[in-house]
Amino acid sequence: MTSLTSEILFEKFQIIEVLKKDEHAAVFLANHIYLSKKIILKVLNTQKIPDPSVVERFKREAKILARLDHPNIIKVLDFGTSKEYFYISFEYIEGESLRNAFKTKNLTLEQKEHLMIQLLRGLGYAHANQIIHRDIKPENVFIDKNLNAKLGDFGLALSAEDNFVTNPYSIVGTPSYMSPEQVRGAKLTAQSDLFSAGVVLFELFSGKNPFLKDNVSMTLNEIIGINESSLEGKLNEIPEKYRNVLLKLLKKNINQRYLTVDEVFKDLNIQPDQATLILNNVHKDSGRTKLVALVLAAVVLIIAGIVFIPRYEKNPSNSIQEKPQQVSNQGNETNQSKSIAAEPDLKKDQVDLTKTDKPLVGNESAQQQNQNTAVQPPVKSIGYGALLIDSQPWSQISIDGQDFGATPTTNPIRLLEGEHTVKLVAQNYPPQFETVLIKADKPTKLNFSFDSKMGFIRCSVLPWGDVYINGELKAEVYAPKLIRVLPHPDWVHMIIRNPGFKDIDTTFRVSKGDTVNLKFDFLKK
Repeated sequence: MTSLTSEILFEKFQIIEVLKKDEHAAVFLANHIYLSKKIILKVLNTQKIPDPSVVERFKREAKILARLDHPNIIKVLDFGTSKEYFYISFEYIEGESLRNAFKTKNLTLEQKEHLMIQLLRGLGYAHANQIIHRDIKPENVFIDKNLNAKLGDFGLALSAEDNFVTNPYSIVGTPSYMSPEQVRGAKLTAQSDLFSAGVVLFELFSGKNPFLKDNVSMTLNEIIGINESSLEGKLNEIPEKYRNVLLKLLKKNINQRYLTVDEVFKDLNIQPDQATLILNNVHKDSGRTKLVALVLAAVVLIIAGIVFIPRYEKNPSNSIQEKPQQVSNQGNETNQSKSIAAEPDLKKDQVDLTKTDKPLVGNESAQQQNQNTAVQPPVKSIGYGALLIDSQPWSQISIDGQDFGATPTTNPIRLLEGEHTVKLVAQNYPPQFETVLIKADKPTKLNFSFDSKMGFIRCSVLPWGDVYINGELKAEVYAPKLIRVLPHPDWVHMIIRNPGFKDIDTTFRVSKGDTVNLKFDFLKK
């Protein structure tokens, strides 16, 4: 990006420092001229980037973050295009990544819990808004000098609508923080993020990543073949309540893992919205820490009382729960941002084995709330439903990459609300995939007929012949025989072989549910 040398970019960003730069992209510390504040600016040259999926991830990150407003998630200020460039501006955090904190800070147990709570709060808010991060790792958690944490880098994240149109078998993420289902290329859920968060928290409390090996292949094999008793042995020095939570977060079987962040908080005996106070100096004694916490809490309560009473005296009819203020859209800019910020570095250690993410289109401006009037928008609760499956003939069941026995199901399968990919495998049929929509607290039934998805050939061969469809031997035909084939919009290639004669080579078309009648006579040919 050698052409970006101007002191002011896109007519509103005054460059303070170049943090990272290569031929395709750059990250700057800049001053937002109109907001009069420091920001992080990411810029991508859309013409020079060799991989189009990188551009789409860039756009996805802006769109997703523009929808999320939470104190533990990095905020997008605005994003847009200028000629061949796409840019995103983020709030600036005066601090460091959790990875650097591992190296530079001697954290107390209370401070580790404080960081854990904040990471889980941000992740839980994203999940409640139907966002799956897919790349939870220490490099993507940013902390300021007061150990306030923010989750960032949503470049690989998927919203609900994306997750259901993107190839469910694409494999993206950072190897040593992937969940088993992520390694297998299965469709991901909030529980996959919770596994990755478990790896980060394991590292936070123990100082080591439990799966990291000498190379990517060994690391992925370690995740697929989790030795849960070995994990437990690595946490002997950790207090029991944290140890039990970490082990449940890292369950290989997704059905034994936590379903939501709220379940984690319940086991920790922590209210999701309870305050966590922490001192700047990590070496302060615990007695003084408690004293300062109590003083601060008292001050907060006094201030809250002063602010609260007049508001409701002026309008006694107001209910205690206020309605959210309407969010205003100011084009590509925002009115204010509440906090200082930092934004993740360009990706260097992420793995994308298939690169099948479909692009997002359009260039939408970020919607931000005014600092003085913003109220956190209501969050949709995560619900669960049940699925019953039957098929003709019987088949093996896999849902989002996880095995669930065979049809018919005798007990309902409990699933997160939303869309799920069901894979059914029956003998003599190709695997079939069905997308089902699970509604909260409602049972869903899937009755599947393999034959309903197939086309058929009624084939007659004299005197006999081996029938190959698209190179695969399908049947040895002596008498008229019905052969199942996958429906195909184009021509299906068929070869019939008998060693005493020259091959019969032909093509035909078949649609779902159709039966094509074909007769061949080697003697007449």
